[in-house]
Amino acid sequence: MDIQQLKLLAERVRVLLQKSNHTVGYNQSLDLIAALPGLRNWPEVQAFPDRVVDCEFDVASAGRLAFRFKRKFDLELSPHAILTALGAPRGKSTPRGPHIWPTGPAPGVYVTMSPAAIDAILFRYDDATDGGVVYAEQAGTHWGGSIDLGDKGLWSGGLERVPSGTLVIVGPVELNQQAWADSASKLETACLLALNDELRVVVLIDTASPEGMWDDVRLMIRSSQPPGEDYDKALIGIVTDDGECHRVESSAGSRPSPASIQSVATVDAIPLTILPALRKAVAGRTTGLLLFGSALHAEHSAIELVAAALALTEHAGPAARIRPRNRSTPAKDWQVPEAIRQLPFLPSIESAYDQGYRRMVYDPSYTRGELLLRFSDKVLLIAGTYASDVIDAYMSTVRAGGAAKDGELLARIIAILCVTPVPTKQGEVMASDFFVLPEISDVHPKNFEEIEAFLRNSRILKSEDELGRLLDSGVVKVAALKKALPRSRIVQEFLSRRNAARRAEARIA
Repeated sequence: MDIQQLKLLAERVRVLLQKSNHTVGYNQSLDLIAALPGLRNWPEVQAFPDRVVDCEFDVASAGRLAFRFKRKFDLELSPHAILTALGAPRGKSTPRGPHIWPTGPAPGVYVTMSPAAIDAILFRYDDATDGGVVYAEQAGTHWGGSIDLGDKGLWSGGLERVPSGTLVIVGPVELNQQAWADSASKLETACLLALNDELRVVVLIDTASPEGMWDDVRLMIRSSQPPGEDYDKALIGIVTDDGECHRVESSAGSRPSPASIQSVATVDAIPLTILPALRKAVAGRTTGLLLFGSALHAEHSAIELVAAALALTEHAGPAARIRPRNRSTPAKDWQVPEAIRQLPFLPSIESAYDQGYRRMVYDPSYTRGELLLRFSDKVLLIAGTYASDVIDAYMSTVRAGGAAKDGELLARIIAILCVTPVPTKQGEVMASDFFVLPEISDVHPKNFEEIEAFLRNSRILKSEDELGRLLDSGVVKVAALKKALPRSRIVQEFLSRRNAARRAEARIA
């Protein structure tokens, strides 16, 4: 570059700033453009012509100008936007490569599931750069030459100012339903850093589905990027255990067809009084929400009912189970009926849908209401929770952000079944609370009270009626009911109302 080119670019800077409502004079524009060769003002440009000759109008120099725009005018422009706006020459010079480790792998995002791969690339980078600085999250902070990115991680101020080619270690990034949205946002940011600042970003992925890791990562980036953008082009490849970065072709990693499984599910857990109506409700249905609850608090509440629902819904397509979160005791994930254990255990509803699964068993405690709203008209979603009645089940399962969304989700419900196990001398019997969305219903509740009234009044079976019949017939005693279900709100409220009614009757008598 020479001084005449700098003057030409200075005039373009004046026009660019004017479009952003910042008017500068000729001399001011010269001082601004001095940022390209890394100088403070135009007198320094004249004093150090060698710096100008060595300067290239590239991402690194445009980054310095972007920083000056931000400092002087509070104007946010990316280096790539500046290059485009000022008309950077294309194809006229040979790229010099990254400032750091110019002979290393191309700047971009690389993923791995192996901590050994992280250690290996850190060693390679350290050796190639003679102790170059690394910026790292938890996955790389153990390295002696790393700077901890802290709580802000990839959003830490100043990362956009580090030299191109710098190594950034990210993660571990979890792939499960609870973390899916946040992990997708982090991967999107990693791609932006790689594209805009030519950094090498290595991401440690924590997933229990290694065969789908690459496709899941690509799906997360594509689903989080704004419409029309292609941030995922920054996703280049993987890191092997010896620290090599290998490019993955875009056509690689195509999803396999959903697994064909001979289900062992049976309808045995569904009360016989409920089965015909529930079978009719799900007949032909391939989308919507099936919710189940149990008054017994357990690790996987109502899971037997969920397993039974699989036997009633085989017509809806292949089924998968969604991993709610990463837990410290993963063995508990498998303390479920065989019909649930045999399902593919996938990271998220998004991933399962992308793979072609159309029935999904999910955990309501870790699934956002917006996600249910997005997918409940595409797939059949099945969940179990701790709940004594349909209102509890609905509110604990459908975790939406407001009455409007609640109303929309209410219209997607197929049925809600809650059971209260009651011990008797002849064995355990079930008191059921059962709701089926009426075939003709205008569901537009304005608030929670209207939702509650609609659910309560539309029940086909009411648990309080069944509990009353059991007590009136002498099949079960009040003391046994209290002992068996000490935490059940339904039982407590039912017994309270029953006692109040009896006291009122005694006063009248």
